[in-house]
Amino acid sequence: MKKILLTIILALMLAIAGGPAPAGADVDRGTMRVEFLYSIENAGARNESLREPFDIFFDRDKRELYVVDPGRHSLYIYDDNGMFVQQIPLAGGPRMAAVDREGQIYIGHLDSPKISLLDYRGERLDEFELPEKVHVEGKMVRPLYFTRGPEGAIYALKSNGGIVKMDPFGESHQPVELAGQDAPNMIYGMTVDSAGRFLFTDMRPYSVVIFDPKKQNFKRFGEGGVLYGQLDRPIGIAADEKGHIFVVSTVTNKVTCYDKDGKFIEEFGGIGETYGRFYFPSKIVSDGKDRIFVLENALKRIQVFRVEFLKEKEVVEDSAADSQEPGQTTAAMQVSSRQGETGR
Repeated sequence: MKKILLTIILALMLAIAGGPAPAGADVDRGTMRVEFLYSIENAGARNESLREPFDIFFDRDKRELYVVDPGRHSLYIYDDNGMFVQQIPLAGGPRMAAVDREGQIYIGHLDSPKISLLDYRGERLDEFELPEKVHVEGKMVRPLYFTRGPEGAIYALKSNGGIVKMDPFGESHQPVELAGQDAPNMIYGMTVDSAGRFLFTDMRPYSVVIFDPKKQNFKRFGEGGVLYGQLDRPIGIAADEKGHIFVVSTVTNKVTCYDKDGKFIEEFGGIGETYGRFYFPSKIVSDGKDRIFVLENALKRIQVFRVEFLKEKEVVEDSAADSQEPGQTTAAMQVSSRQGETGR
């Protein structure tokens, strides 16, 4: 009953807000094309459903998706077509996972400062604690989020603030301080883009913060609200290799997309349980190219989409056409025409 009532309230909020209707998948509004590909809902080869999917991570080297399911005490691995690859049993209340450039798997646990280190087969290699104090004001310091940098290292956001670049041997962790004007206040999501910039979703105020460790400066963007292009309770965040930024909201139930500088491009989704819409999405990851993976804890699934930025595609195609000889351009057009006839 509570679930139905909350759904009705959220739907009314979005209807009152006005603006363009939220776009689901398989739509093209001239700026961005979104196509729903498939949904991951089964836990491994035995055709059991995911029970409590809590975190996702995409390894761009192996092209594999990692799903942490504390309800089944397991880490599930799928290829980028959604096919089951491997199940790794986990102990100790697993909550998050990440894979470094060497293929080592980092596992964070509930209410624990300990990080488990596994090899690619799931065999335990080591265990180490987050550096510095692990008890602050009666609370245990634990990792909140893992992400991977472009150099292949794994970073952890600590519950008492600050980021740590983790050393798999547990000896020379490197801290990353987050202090200064426009620094994030209440982080609910974190990733690192291909330029090495840290991206955060901030709950106070609702916005996105970019931290450039090279320049040691912060940049904040995004407007709070439920109107078109606005953010309300932004939580998960991801970036592809071209710098596009994707943010999921637990109130608008949309994926909001920006360019690398924080300029709004488009949004899609909207509340609903059908494919192409979302019901309290919590995490999002990118394969670095044109696919994004959205985790919905409540519906126990990960939806997968292909996203194309049409304006950028037009620029690339125009540049390619300009660089070709007249004969080459004609040949390319003929190939395209034949492909269209085959599709019909």
